[in-house]
Amino acid sequence: MNIHIHKFGGSCLSAIEDIDAVVERIRNSKGRAVVVVSAFNGITDRLIEQIDHRSNSSNSAFTASIELEHIERVPEIATSPWAVRFAETLHHLSESLDSHTIEPNAELRADALACGERLSSLAIAAALDAHGIPSIPAWSENTGIRLIGRGEDARIDMKLTKELLEIPEGAVPVITGWYGVTKDGFALLGRGGSDLTATTVAATLDASSVTIWRDVEGVLALSPRWTLPARNLSNLSYTEAAEFALFSEPMLHPSAVEPLRVPGIPLYLRPLHSPEIDGTIIGPSIQLETPQVRAVGCLPRLVPLTWSLSSALSLTECVSDAMSTLSRARIRVASVRAQPGRVRLLVSSRMAARAKRILSEKPNLPTPELGDPLSILCFVGEGIGNDSTIRSRIKSFANDSEILLTFSEDEKRDHAIHGTVPANQTEIAIQSLCAALDLLAQ
Repeated sequence: MNIHIHKFGGSCLSAIEDIDAVVERIRNSKGRAVVVVSAFNGITDRLIEQIDHRSNSSNSAFTASIELEHIERVPEIATSPWAVRFAETLHHLSESLDSHTIEPNAELRADALACGERLSSLAIAAALDAHGIPSIPAWSENTGIRLIGRGEDARIDMKLTKELLEIPEGAVPVITGWYGVTKDGFALLGRGGSDLTATTVAATLDASSVTIWRDVEGVLALSPRWTLPARNLSNLSYTEAAEFALFSEPMLHPSAVEPLRVPGIPLYLRPLHSPEIDGTIIGPSIQLETPQVRAVGCLPRLVPLTWSLSSALSLTECVSDAMSTLSRARIRVASVRAQPGRVRLLVSSRMAARAKRILSEKPNLPTPELGDPLSILCFVGEGIGNDSTIRSRIKSFANDSEILLTFSEDEKRDHAIHGTVPANQTEIAIQSLCAALDLLAQ
């Protein structure tokens, strides 16, 4: 039987109308449907706020509000076959929050955050079941999703997951995304990790397709955050999609396409409420006769932290120590450049001063210097990295608009060209270059 994976993210789980649309997408699915869900919209952010900032509400009162949010969107959960399990999960969430308050650790935190996905799985299964589609919640810890790592930056153990994955038969399984089990407890897959759960399940089950349902029509040539009318991309290669995802949150988890490459499983990104629209299909590379820039991504307003190393300091140990220190402080490093005698990290401008202070407090690291803010632009398209005329055209367009664009020579790629602009030129650079490259909708 053909198996089709359907992943629903939080933005598609915001209201009763969304839940109704989810039911219809599964009702109309071809072959056997397997569902992967994120937490309901806003739930993970609320959990993080409760864990990290300990709001004025008690953990029990907070949990009651989480219960109400789910019942408002899926009233059927209260009378479903999963009502008892729903109540038990809420009780577990409250206890996990209490335990983390007393003795915080990465596994407890991940377990508490994963309750958002567990509650979503129960609610969606209840909604499907209530509409005549037999369904069953399938949690990561029970289906065999195994991870390597700790905290929020774990990765899937593909070999072990393939050995252990077991999906319930006889009903539509509603699998929890984003988290899994490690040798020490629970861990998370990072932002957008439910995408990776879905594609891993697809590869393991040798599925015919994966569809990630979204609240937009597909993938745009420029992230919606820039509020420019970008072209919709009907297709992307796996390589283009992986590169673009790194520079265009929240398009897709950057590693989501990797499990699909070898089996060649197509990945569709489609709008939940407009199923007649094809959206964007991601698949094997299609070489164009003339390479062209198909999309532009951006990591905006980053600040360089640089320091010089004496011969007594190990470059590898220095970088490793700095990265782990910032990771523990939940400061994301966007880029690392290390060469003999010198290290440069790029972090967001919001975190730069804090990152400098934290690194300065490490006795085995030199005090870093803060540089001028900049933004990284990523031009994406199969074959453009080896076409000197495309680089020349981009540079010419930048010069015409008096944009100070500098290309990166660190790591040349066949499918991408990276460059930097001063942070205060980010918006004009994106607007001017995307217009010149014909990436904006007419």
